[in-house]
Amino acid sequence: MKISELSKKTGVSIRSLRYYEQKRLLHPTRLKNGYREYDESDIENVKTVQS
Repeated sequence: MKISELSKKTGVSIRSLRYYEQKRLLHPTRLKNGYREYDESDIENVKTVQS
């Protein structure tokens, strides 16, 4: 899923998700076009970081 989808599913801003990636709390894969690709497991990871 793309970063906007993860943001909608978790209620966390895109800016925060990018910050979590910068701090190495999330590890999305990158597509050839540079987009971040998140797994379903990242939903739980975001919830853990938020708590």
